[in-house]
Amino acid sequence: MTVRHQSTFTAVFCLWAFVAGVASAAPSVVATVRPLHSLVAAVTDGVTEPDLLLDGAESPHSYSLTPSDAAALANADIVVWVGEPLETFLQRPLAALAKNATVLTLSEDRNIRFRANRSGGAWGADHDGHADDAHRQGDDHGHDHGHDHGHDHGHDHGHGEDDGHIWLDPENAGHIIRTVRDALVAADPPNQDAYVRNADTALQRVTRLEEKLSLQLAPVRAAPFVTAHDALQYFDRYYQLNAVGAVTLTPDRAPSARRLAEIEARVKEMRAVCLLSEPGYEPAVMRVIADAASTRAGEVDPLGLKLAPGPDLYFDLMQGLADSLIGCLGGGPE
Repeated sequence: MTVRHQSTFTAVFCLWAFVAGVASAAPSVVATVRPLHSLVAAVTDGVTEPDLLLDGAESPHSYSLTPSDAAALANADIVVWVGEPLETFLQRPLAALAKNATVLTLSEDRNIRFRANRSGGAWGADHDGHADDAHRQGDDHGHDHGHDHGHDHGHDHGHGEDDGHIWLDPENAGHIIRTVRDALVAADPPNQDAYVRNADTALQRVTRLEEKLSLQLAPVRAAPFVTAHDALQYFDRYYQLNAVGAVTLTPDRAPSARRLAEIEARVKEMRAVCLLSEPGYEPAVMRVIADAASTRAGEVDPLGLKLAPGPDLYFDLMQGLADSLIGCLGGGPE
C-alpha cells in the first residue's frame, strides 16, 4: 500500500470510527405503552428508535415481562412510564433491572395534570355494586365544562386513585415531549440539536391538532355518551364533551342475560346517544346492548392498539378518537 493510499484509508477509517462513535452514543430508550412510545419516537426521530415494552393488546395493569423486555430494561439508559396509576406490573422490575437508567416517572411530574378515576353513581358500578379493578378507588370529579387548565393536578390523593391515560390531554402530551427532550439532551449532548428540533416539531403538531379537534368536536359537545370502560376522561373533559357514565363491561367476561338487561337499562336511563367500546370488546354484545337501549354503538382506541407504532401513532390516535366520537354521536342529541 502506497503512502497516499494508506493515508486515504486512515482518513476513511477515522471518519467511520467517528460516525460509529456518535451513533453508539445515542441512548437506549424504553417506553411502556404505544402513546408514550410515539411521543418519545417523535423526539428521537433520526437519532435512535425507542423500544416499546407493551407491543400488543396486553393490559398495562396485569402484563408479565418477557425475557426480551427484561433485557431491554437492563440495557436502558432512559425509561419512560406513567407510573403506579397505569403500569402496575412494572414497579418491582424497574427497581431490579433499570438501576442505571434515568427513569421518567410521569406520575411524579408536577407539570402533568392527573385526574382521579371517576367512580360511584354512573361511573363504574358493576352488578355487585363495586367498581372494576381499574377503577376501584378515587373520588368522582364529575364532568366539568371547560379545559380546567389550572394547576390542580390531582396529587392531593394517592397515585392508586389516578387515571393513567394522561396522554389524552393535549397539554399533558406537550409536557411529556418536553420532559423527554430534556432527558435526552442531558444524556446525549452531541445530538442536542436534533432532539430540540424534533421536540419543537412535535409540539407544533400537537397544537395544530388540538385546534383542529376543538373545531371538529364542537357540534357534538352536548350529545351524551356512555363508555364500556372509562378510559376517555382526559379527552372528554379537555374537549368539553358530555360523557355521562361507564357501564364497566369487561372484554374477557361475557355478560349474563341479567347483566345485559342491567346495562341496557342504565344506558337508557342516561339517555345516551352512543355506547363506546374499545378493541377486544365483543362487537355482537355491544350491538345487542345498543339496539336494546335504542342507541348507537361505536369503538374508540385510546391505547392505539390498532395503529402501527411510531412517531405518527399519537396524532393518528387522537384524530381517530375524534372521528369515532363524531361518527357515533351523529351530530348531536336526538
